[in-house]
Amino acid sequence: MRTLRRCQKLLSNRTEVVFAYVFLLLFFLTAALLRPRFVSAYNLRNLMVSAFPFAMAMFAQTLVIITSGIDLSVGAVVSLSNVVCASLMMQHSAAVAIAAALGVGLLCGLLNGVLVAKTGIQPIIITLSTDTIISGIALYVMGAPGGTASDGFASFFNWKLAGFPMALFLLIVVSVIMWLLLNRTRLGRSILAIGGNESSAYSSGVNVARTKILTYIIAGVLSAVAGIFLVSQMYSGDPTVGENYTMKAIIMAAIGGTSLSGGKGSVIGGLAGVFIMCIINNLLNLMGISTFYQFVIQGVVLIASLMLGTLQSYMKSKRQEMEG
Repeated sequence: MRTLRRCQKLLSNRTEVVFAYVFLLLFFLTAALLRPRFVSAYNLRNLMVSAFPFAMAMFAQTLVIITSGIDLSVGAVVSLSNVVCASLMMQHSAAVAIAAALGVGLLCGLLNGVLVAKTGIQPIIITLSTDTIISGIALYVMGAPGGTASDGFASFFNWKLAGFPMALFLLIVVSVIMWLLLNRTRLGRSILAIGGNESSAYSSGVNVARTKILTYIIAGVLSAVAGIFLVSQMYSGDPTVGENYTMKAIIMAAIGGTSLSGGKGSVIGGLAGVFIMCIINNLLNLMGISTFYQFVIQGVVLIASLMLGTLQSYMKSKRQEMEG
């Protein structure tokens, strides 16, 4: 009985995450029924590889949203780190190019964090402004797709172990790190506390400014990781490659149970959101449907997830009232 009660309590606290994975299963089965090619080994490997950069962007957005903020510059950082990595790899080693790209992500995150923490301006305004600046720098670095990826660099990310792509193992490692960060560290507790009630967090001793700056720095580095990975997939750089990543990262985080009002979020649930969106895009491609419709479906999925989240919150509050 005690074990059963613990399971019920866990499910009640993670209802959004459970729903996200139920939807993921339904989308997977639907895709398999509509297009049998969907479950081929080749297509599933492609699905796992394509999920990695989106997962990095989702992790970045999730951390920021939990603090009651939002980062509209995620896609721009993906683009800038991508072109910096591809450009430097033409003249320097892969290690130098990767370090520089990560440094770019760190600096962009630091800029966002300092401006958000020190100016008091809403994060959406700050990051909208930095998005424009960073996108412009990306176009200055590389006005059109170009650069190149070294064979060793590309082969590492495309290497397979026991038939599974390296991207899957990297995704598992980063996911575990992000879960530990959010649930088992002081920084993670501070992030959740700020999103829940910033004034109360400050009163309880949380260094709000430092926590926000660190959060945006981590978000910038994660976005840079996505940009670096995309170099290995495209064998080149593209200053506009991250254009769709910002909105998709928000949608994926919301589907996974991250509250857009802050204070609550799950990186594990967000992974379900990542694969749901990847399955939708993959299925539409297999069916030969125009990519323009993908944006329509993504918007519908976002609205549906927000409505579901609101319904779940309402039902939870009613249940608590009845129990009280």
